Amino acid sequence: MRLATPLVIVFLAVALLSGCGSSDEGGSTSGTQAAPKGGDSTAPAGASAQSCAGQAEAATGLRATGVDCKQARLLMAKWVRSRGCTPPDGASRSSCKLKGDYDCLAAMTDRGLAVSCARPGRSIAFTVKPG
Repeated sequence: MRLATPLVIVFLAVALLSGCGSSDEGGSTSGTQAAPKGGDSTAPAGASAQSCAGQAEAATGLRATGVDCKQARLLMAKWVRSRGCTPPDGASRSSCKLKGDYDCLAAMTDRGLAVSCARPGRSIAFTVKPG
């Protein structure tokens, strides 16, 4: 059970970073429904991720939920500098805890390491390119 929670977080981060949309154009046959306007979301406050510009060394694609971009960039930089967060040689996954009580998980994908750090109500995700 202890392994299940971190794996779920990693898979969600990978899905977020790889884009979950479909290019299927079959879609609905009804063309009368208008797309929702900004601010009409039914999601709870703080539930949508925002893209944050910037990078820390080889880390890119920063997305934050419940955290402003400045804090997200600082956490991403902490993860990159932390020796205990990257997977050891030969491993495809790792986990670590960062200051601020963030639990971080990383999993190797074809695009690099997909990293997700979270604590209740807050999360960040980014990709670290292989170097």
